[in-house]
Amino acid sequence: MKIAIIGYGRMGHAVEEIAIEAGHDIVCRIDPLLGSSEITSESLGEAEVAIEFSVPDAATDNICSIAEAGVDVVVGTTGWHTGMGKAATVVEASNTGLIHAPNFSLGVHLFMGLVRKAARQVNALEDYDLHVLEEHHKHKIDCPSGTAIHLADMLVEEIDRKKYWSGSSSEDMLDPEVLYVFSKRTGEIPGTHIVKLEGPDDCIEFRHESHGRVAYARGAVQAAEWIQGRSGVFTLDDMLKLKAT
Repeated sequence: MKIAIIGYGRMGHAVEEIAIEAGHDIVCRIDPLLGSSEITSESLGEAEVAIEFSVPDAATDNICSIAEAGVDVVVGTTGWHTGMGKAATVVEASNTGLIHAPNFSLGVHLFMGLVRKAARQVNALEDYDLHVLEEHHKHKIDCPSGTAIHLADMLVEEIDRKKYWSGSSSEDMLDPEVLYVFSKRTGEIPGTHIVKLEGPDDCIEFRHESHGRVAYARGAVQAAEWIQGRSGVFTLDDMLKLKAT
């Protein structure tokens, strides 16, 4: 498969390594720091799928340009989803495929499933409160992380007494109807997500800790293999469900 890498930062480099290891060809790398930022049919060359790990402000326009060039796209950038409607319209009009996820790690997908099952039980245990904590490296722009937002949305959906979630830098949790999401940016932490349940007599913790960027890159390359030749907008959940059938 011929792959274009859009955004050649840490994740772009990791994607390149995993893609080549899997036997794919990298036909272009587009990144302002490389002196190339315009996405066109010409700049994408013979790419069949583009893997996009850029920045939130650029992601929507990048997706639209990739789709208009007739290339399928995997989007690992987080914090861009206000542009989802625009991107989906262009993808569908161009008959190309888009797969996106707040986190392409398959381990995170498993973690999410376990947390959802636990949340359904916690819904009946009103003595337990819970919150989300996420930690990432100091270079990460979006805050909270896309994974933390996905976790928070899921928990609010499953737990009746939580009406909405709120990002916070303080550990003071005052409103029992609010699910608090705490964020930390320091050092070179690849990514840690914790859901903590606190009861009157004990504490339960669900934790996913990434050891590096390889898990995200590997999942993104697998998504590129899957989306090639499909049309429409998909999530990682869609991919795993369809692969299981």
